[in-house]
Amino acid sequence: MSDTEVESSENEKATNHGLCSNSMTWVGAAVLGAIIMSPASGLYFNFTPMEAAAGKVVPFVFIVAMVVTLPTALSYASLSRSLPSAGASYTWMRRATNPGTGIFAGWILNGFYLMAQVVLPGIGALFFNDLLSQAGLHTGYWTWAVGVLLMTGIVVAFNYRGISLSLRSTVVFMITESIVVFALMLTIFIVQGRNGQFTGADALHSFNPSFALGGSGAIFGALVFGIQSNVGFDAVSTLAEETKTPRKFIPIATVVAVITVGIYWIITGLGFVAALPLAKVLKVAASGGTPVAAIANRYWGSSGQALISVIAFSSIAAIFLAQNVASSRTLYAMGRQGAAPRVFGRVGAKDRVPNNAMTLGLIVTVLITLFLGALLGTVNQYNWTGTMSSLLALLTYLSVNIANFVYHWRFKRSEFQVWMHGVVPALGVVVVCFVIEKSYLLSLWKAGWTYGRSVQLAVVIWLALGACWVFYLRKTQPNVFDPELDVVFDFHRLNETSESDVDQILSRPTSEG
Repeated sequence: MSDTEVESSENEKATNHGLCSNSMTWVGAAVLGAIIMSPASGLYFNFTPMEAAAGKVVPFVFIVAMVVTLPTALSYASLSRSLPSAGASYTWMRRATNPGTGIFAGWILNGFYLMAQVVLPGIGALFFNDLLSQAGLHTGYWTWAVGVLLMTGIVVAFNYRGISLSLRSTVVFMITESIVVFALMLTIFIVQGRNGQFTGADALHSFNPSFALGGSGAIFGALVFGIQSNVGFDAVSTLAEETKTPRKFIPIATVVAVITVGIYWIITGLGFVAALPLAKVLKVAASGGTPVAAIANRYWGSSGQALISVIAFSSIAAIFLAQNVASSRTLYAMGRQGAAPRVFGRVGAKDRVPNNAMTLGLIVTVLITLFLGALLGTVNQYNWTGTMSSLLALLTYLSVNIANFVYHWRFKRSEFQVWMHGVVPALGVVVVCFVIEKSYLLSLWKAGWTYGRSVQLAVVIWLALGACWVFYLRKTQPNVFDPELDVVFDFHRLNETSESDVDQILSRPTSEG
């Protein structure tokens, strides 16, 4: 019997207490990752700050972001093949190094996924306000807040009914938005080409870094949001325990998500650069509007603007659905081992989804979104949360690259491959550290307090809290660090592990642990 057949047989022994195995194929996992990366919505979020920072070279920045991401994506693929787990970097660092380091990595991962979730309802609510404005209604913070709550309600309606329903719903949204935005891009090319406003030379300039506003420093500033665009491929790994034959297909799904969505951004980003002068884009954003809606209005009229706003709101809701799925799985993985409160390590009896973990994520997301919207403004809150999310993402990616080398060197020496387990993670570490220095240490420091140094401080505080949490667990619940927990939650034993098994380990006298 092949490894795939053995794995499939094990997955079919569905456990009554864990996540619902065999809930999706590798295609579904790749689609969910692509949804979080948001083919069209990535432009809604990131096009404006990227163009504001670097000008017309947005497509070039997307290329750089994809190149930066690929080594880490390969490390995710490698670890997903060797050690599939809903805990992703938490589990990998725990197994590769030690439980304490794994818990700290899990803390960073949960902060990253929480902030990646926070960015969504605020952006979606901007399009809700845009729809109200088109209907002749006055809009402001309170209508925006209604949009935030409405979008959160949509997530609740779908995600608590099981992973399969979440996947079907998000696929429809993603396909629709991608087609509509691609059609808008083609319209821009045709109109601007006929008018002589966008030539072949203009297209080439978009891929030439020397045409960036402010030089290479501006490119690193824009890369912050290019990295934020790529957030999502990593979520594929959190679905390992719910996917058919994950060792074979999760790695494929991870790389497919990065490459296909990256190519989409490069092409459509070129069209958006040609759509409006930079001064017009900045003016629309400063007034509280969404540049993509203004672009649609110019090329498709008011009905096109309304279509884009509806599509944008629904597609961002789909990303919110998918991100809530990924976020809850990582907290669930920590909760079931006692590395987070155990209440988050339980699933619903009927649909087998981590309801408690999802609920916490949604409540915190709404509170932070509404607070930052009031403090920074409904448009600018994304700049802050997106920056913090992408910085925590890079710290997570750093841990994954380290885990790829260390785990295979220590525990899979006979299967160690110089390229996949040596060169790839080393390249990933170098690239990630370089980007952190240029885009997040230097650029953010120069960006001032509100959208630069305050983000750096927030990340430092989050890391300090994580260290305190590890120290607290070590003093109060030392059995959480027992290696036997890794044995009972090994992928091949998930369907044999019960909550009582974990209780026995966590409650045994410390001297036995």
